[in-house]
Amino acid sequence: MSDETPDAVEQRPWTEADGPEPDVHVYPHESKPGLYIKSNGKWLRAVVDARHIHPDRGVSYQCSVSLGTGANVGRTYRWGQPGVRYAYGPNQGRLPDD
Repeated sequence: MSDETPDAVEQRPWTEADGPEPDVHVYPHESKPGLYIKSNGKWLRAVVDARHIHPDRGVSYQCSVSLGTGANVGRTYRWGQPGVRYAYGPNQGRLPDD
């Protein structure tokens, strides 16, 4: 994956001022998909906990990702930006470690 790709930009939490709430699909533990998230110039693996479909038909993914601290943190990223990429789909299992 290209080192020139910009880091993913985290999406701020929804508020009432944003209009209608997004529809949220929470993935069951055994069938969560995965993404690659670019953060601080590094591609990281993230496990998707939920998919948010916004009234404008945009999609965001709420993920668990380790940002280098050793612990996973929850972050939400809008789909379609260069720093967010597909890793594996639901029920495909996790990719082996690099």
